[in-house]
Amino acid sequence: MRVGGDYDAWEQLKDDFAKAAEQYETDDIAGTLPMLRQVLTQCHRFLIQYEDPSVLYTTETVQEDPVPSLFTPTEERLARDWGFNNDDDGFFSRPITSWKISRGEVATAFHAILGITLFLFGNLVAQDSSVILQDEPKHATDYWLAALDVFETGENLPSRTAGRSEAEDWRMAIVWGRTLVCLADEKISRSRQARKEAEEAGQYYSPLMAYDSFMAEEPKWPEDSVFYAISQRRPPVTRRMSLASATANDIMMLAMDQFSRGIFHMPHAQSSHSHHFLCSSSSHNAESASFSRPKELFTIASEVLGLAERLDSASERQYWASWADSVFNQMKMEVDMDAWRGPITSARGRCWLIMGSAKVEELESALERGELEVLQSEEAEEAREGLTMAISFFERAKGSTTQSEQEDLQSLLAEALLTLANLTIDNNKREELYSRAQAEGGDQVVLELVGRPRDDGDVDMDES
Repeated sequence: MRVGGDYDAWEQLKDDFAKAAEQYETDDIAGTLPMLRQVLTQCHRFLIQYEDPSVLYTTETVQEDPVPSLFTPTEERLARDWGFNNDDDGFFSRPITSWKISRGEVATAFHAILGITLFLFGNLVAQDSSVILQDEPKHATDYWLAALDVFETGENLPSRTAGRSEAEDWRMAIVWGRTLVCLADEKISRSRQARKEAEEAGQYYSPLMAYDSFMAEEPKWPEDSVFYAISQRRPPVTRRMSLASATANDIMMLAMDQFSRGIFHMPHAQSSHSHHFLCSSSSHNAESASFSRPKELFTIASEVLGLAERLDSASERQYWASWADSVFNQMKMEVDMDAWRGPITSARGRCWLIMGSAKVEELESALERGELEVLQSEEAEEAREGLTMAISFFERAKGSTTQSEQEDLQSLLAEALLTLANLTIDNNKREELYSRAQAEGGDQVVLELVGRPRDDGDVDMDES
């Protein structure tokens, strides 16, 4: 039952959350954390007061006789055909419960606010763990895993599972996916550290052996902690239980499901503002001037691309770079390309550099063994096509970037040129690519070329 005055507190929570999320966009950790803490404190109060805080904006209704009696089996038929005695406690005597949700809300609104706040808090802790207070969790993963619990609890609310069609909370789905990307990235970091330690100890290491206890063994939270309240309300069986033995790629598959859902239901309203996380309230909504679908799509694709670059498996890198490229490509139909041309073109170049380079290591190993015929293979041709696409995107992005971005772009362009040169059959074209790589990358590319056979020492691969 809703307590008088709590609906006003709910409206205040939404406004406080919107301000905290907007402050988060300024990259001011010291200014953002107190605002996020205030939101967590308000959410914690609601969790203590209500088993299901969504009652703040939902009304339970009972329909006593929802089915016409014409279609209801008679007592005699029930007893004869099913051996069923429809007494006062029988199934057909039970009223049907449904939920009416306040205008402008979605059933998971509270859980979206709490989960997104935990996600943002975890991101700040990942950047600088010294900012946390003594009684707060020390690791970003604690916040991200709590966010997953909150999202899943929201998905299992009675108002979501009663069979009624509900508007999808696209923001919750998007941040759910982003949280999973953060955890997949943490998996990669821990896997690399475990491999390094195994190698130093002279032991065998395989990613299949990895079991991340940080995802399986939850700390013992104090009973006055919001994390304790979250753990008490999550479903008995949750998806996070399977994450301990999952690979980064497995977790990314879960993230893709959430992204697909969120993007499908995301509004198409566009504006020049960048705020990601507004929830419905008296002063904010999805169609307000603060919402930017292109910004949302670019953030999703950029985070997936960043993770793709860190994956160990070439096929997995290629898959997720291709997925990110498809999102960047979709943006062309939804944005003012004069404003977005530089970021999108540069990002797509990074995607194609990953896709083109996916099989290069294997090809270069064969070349080092003198197996020049691999340059005629289908894999080599696909690699050259991908690298050529990357070079094209990087060169087109040159005129639409800032000075600091220009340096990164030149380094990426030099890498693509150098890699393509290594796979080029024609001697003259290969030397031309080396020269272009050196012009773009400067001394770093010169170092790459040190000791490489040039001119007289090169093999004419056209004749091989």
